[in-house]
Amino acid sequence: MNSGYTKALPVAFSFWLTDQPKLFPEEFFMWFPYQIYPETMKMRIVTKAAILALILLSCTCIPASAYSSDAIGWYKQGNAFIKNNSYTYAITAYDHAILLEPSYYEAWNGKADALNRAEQYTEALAASDRVIALKADYVQGWINRGYVLYNLGRYDEELSAYETAIGLDPTSPGAWFNKGYSLAGMKRYDEAIAAFDKVQALDPTFPNLEANRRIAEQNRDATTPFYIKYATALVVAALFVIGAIVWYSAVRKKY
Repeated sequence: MNSGYTKALPVAFSFWLTDQPKLFPEEFFMWFPYQIYPETMKMRIVTKAAILALILLSCTCIPASAYSSDAIGWYKQGNAFIKNNSYTYAITAYDHAILLEPSYYEAWNGKADALNRAEQYTEALAASDRVIALKADYVQGWINRGYVLYNLGRYDEELSAYETAIGLDPTSPGAWFNKGYSLAGMKRYDEAIAAFDKVQALDPTFPNLEANRRIAEQNRDATTPFYIKYATALVVAALFVIGAIVWYSAVRKKY
C-alpha cells in the first residue's frame, strides 16, 4: 500500500473513521504503517487547524508596509527638513515620496504643512484637500488643515476643521487645544477656556496650555462690561440701599 496515502488521509474520511470507532476493530488500523489510531488522527487534525488559525491571525495582526522603502525614506527626509525649518527642501522631499506613492496621504499632509510654513497658503490648502480626499478620518490632516485656514483668514472653517478632528478622536489634546485657540481668536473666551480645560484633563503637560488659558481669562475679564463683571456685588449693594431706605422711612413714620 502507498505509504504517502497514510500520511495525509482526506479530512472527510478521517473524521468518518474517528466518529465511528465501533465499526472497526483495532486491528483495522494496524494496516497503516504508522499505526494511526482514531484519537491520533483527530489530534493531528485539530493541531493543523490550530496552526492554520494562528498563521491567519498573525497575517492580520502584522500588516505589511503600505509604501515602498524609497517613498518612506523621502518622507522621513521631509520631516527632518521641517524640523530644521528648511521648508523648500521639505516640499521637494515630500514631492519625491508622492511621485513614488501617489496615495501616500502622510506625505501629502507633510507637504501641506511645509507649504503653510513657507507662506504658500493656497498651495497648502490644495495639498490639504488631497489629504482629506485620500483619508477623510486622518485626525492630524484636519488639524493641519485648520492651520492653513487660519492663515487664509477663514476662521469659521478653521474651527470646523478642529471640530471634525475632535469628532474623529475626542481624546486628541491637539485638536482641543487648537479649538480653544480658535475660539479665543473669535473672542468666545468662555468656550475657549472650556476647551483648554479639556486639554488639561487629557494632557496636563501640553505645550503653552497654561499661558493660553491665562490669556483667554485676562481677555475675557478685560472685555466684560463693569455692570456684568460685578453684577452680583451691585445687586447686593442695591438691595442693601433699598432696605436701608425702607427702614428709614418706617422709622420716620413711627416718630
